[in-house]
Amino acid sequence: MENELELEDSSTPQEEVVADDNIGEDETPEKDAKLDEVNKKLYARAKKAEAELKAYKEKAPKEEIKSQPEPKEDLSKLIDQKVEEKLGEKDLNALDLKEDTKESIKNYAKANGLSIQKALKSDYFSFLKEKEDNAKKVEEASIGGKRGAPTSKDFDKIDPKDYDLTTEEGRKGWEEFKNHLKTK
Repeated sequence: MENELELEDSSTPQEEVVADDNIGEDETPEKDAKLDEVNKKLYARAKKAEAELKAYKEKAPKEEIKSQPEPKEDLSKLIDQKVEEKLGEKDLNALDLKEDTKESIKNYAKANGLSIQKALKSDYFSFLKEKEDNAKKVEEASIGGKRGAPTSKDFDKIDPKDYDLTTEEGRKGWEEFKNHLKTK
């Protein structure tokens, strides 16, 4: 409705017919010709406004139709992004890293708009991994009792439930316990 008003206002100024109380009394062929001309201009102006309105209405639904397929594409992109994110987290959790290092990698990937796989290939990850490896080496070097003479365990007093199979040390102890039972 506003567009119709704008269309009327945007047209070139036309001659206005002044209402005369004495219509029909002073009609002359000259006034009739002028009146017909004004009527033709007004009719053309109305037709033009109708055509513009019709074109506008036809154009508006097409834009809505075009916008509907885009969400499907966005949805597939969103799904792909979520799957890639979950696979990246799985890859990250499979690595033997400290939790704070894993969180640093996740934050780095998110901050730079990278996938976790790409973040794992970055120099930043190499730096963190090297730093963590150096810290492990320092820790192992500072603990003197680890490399001492092996002590024999009394497997008869140890309960098999005491072994933590999630750690490497626990798995080694479990293997020793099984070997002890075989030799018994």
